[in-house]
Amino acid sequence: MKLLLVWPDKGQEFVNLISELKKHNHEIVYFVGSEGADEFKPPEAIFHFYGDAMNGKPAPGVDVSNFLPPGTDLIEKLYRTESLTLIMLNNAVPMIPKIEVNRRKHFYYHLVSYWFGVLKKYQPEALILSYIPHNSYDFVLYSLAKLLGIKVLTFVDTRVPGRLLPLKDFWLGSDWLQKELESNRGKNFSADDLPEDIRKYYLRTTKKDFNEMPGNLRFLKKKYSLLHPVFLAKVKASIQDDTIFWKSFGYLRWKLGSGNYRRWMKKLFFNISYLVQDNSKKEYRRFQSAPDFSKKFIYVPLQVQPECSTAPQGGVFADQILMLEMLAAALPENWVIYAKEHPLQWLRFGSGFSGYKYRGYYQKISEIKNVKIVPVETNSYRLIKESQAVATASGAPGWEATLWLKPAIIFGYPWYLDCPGIFRVRDVASCQDAINKIINGFKVEPQLTINYLKSLEKAGVRGYRASSAGESSDLSSSESMKNIADFIVAELPKL
Repeated sequence: MKLLLVWPDKGQEFVNLISELKKHNHEIVYFVGSEGADEFKPPEAIFHFYGDAMNGKPAPGVDVSNFLPPGTDLIEKLYRTESLTLIMLNNAVPMIPKIEVNRRKHFYYHLVSYWFGVLKKYQPEALILSYIPHNSYDFVLYSLAKLLGIKVLTFVDTRVPGRLLPLKDFWLGSDWLQKELESNRGKNFSADDLPEDIRKYYLRTTKKDFNEMPGNLRFLKKKYSLLHPVFLAKVKASIQDDTIFWKSFGYLRWKLGSGNYRRWMKKLFFNISYLVQDNSKKEYRRFQSAPDFSKKFIYVPLQVQPECSTAPQGGVFADQILMLEMLAAALPENWVIYAKEHPLQWLRFGSGFSGYKYRGYYQKISEIKNVKIVPVETNSYRLIKESQAVATASGAPGWEATLWLKPAIIFGYPWYLDCPGIFRVRDVASCQDAINKIINGFKVEPQLTINYLKSLEKAGVRGYRASSAGESSDLSSSESMKNIADFIVAELPKL
């Protein structure tokens, strides 16, 4: 089978995937990978550095002279793709949040032209992506492949450590999981029927007094903290051996030389200036107030942006203010909404305003009727457990709510979208319907959640894509990659 592979991993562990595909007589005609990964590609394959792909640069050796601009028919079939790609381009130009819309649109049309031309020229029979596409180039590629009827296989990490879900179409959920759910309909599994890793996860997280930071969040907080032990150890060693100056200079020279000089200088300037100027974090605190737990409320944990879980998985509700407005319009009298920012938002992306969380963003949220912004320090587990329901585009708290037998109102396309007992909504009417059912006594059934986890055991892959998703698992990255490769070669003929 002729394949187009998008797998921008660093290191050599994914070489196992390349060799397994070759062993099973699959031909990689085009490979998007990390810098230096071209040494592992088959000789006949076109190699495209993913950084160049993100910047709209063609792969070396690809003749684009016959790649035509997209016409009206093609553009109109991709309106959803266009809308979300324009959002993703905030990430491509983080220091220029007011970049002209027409400039973004033309860049998007350029991506459509290039990847449509690639698919027509190299005629892959299947597209394999390492994760749900969430960069502009791979999302356009994915959308075009689906439009052209090309088979697709991609993956998404779950909140269950070391359990990965395969997908043919992330908008529709996992075919493998849906098949298992149907097979297990009406069965009465218990926690004892779950494999050891899933059983431990389920029993630990459903304890009444559970209050642990999830493993993936713990991993990311360490990763993005300046107080990371590894970082501090390196700094200490460099001070002791008198190399701190030269290493710092070398790091800056590498950063400024490896990409866009102006972009890095702007980033440095803005991050320093925001320490003394108004910023996103300060704006948030101006509008926050302590929650009143005596009120009936729906908890809305805001999601980190930019991130795959909002664009594309949030769909139109990548605009989280739209989600809040819709929910507020359906809210019963005397109920309120408590919105809380994700603890990683500023740690990961800085406290400056951005194209996602722009100046006035939190003020706008505070102006929505019956929506209250609560301090980030407020315990999320208490907010979930004392709420009437949790609402999110596609965030993990929707899954956590289900585990704790709280109704979850879901606006987007999370990995758990097929979990029984969640309310999937699209508009004010469906929000009202969900809330009315909650008022009338809807209860999450733990039996259905256990059945869902049992189905996940059979449908999922013992692996992970993000290191944070494997933090609390007993799998090494090489074991994970081997399991993923074995799954791909086994399932490719069945797509």
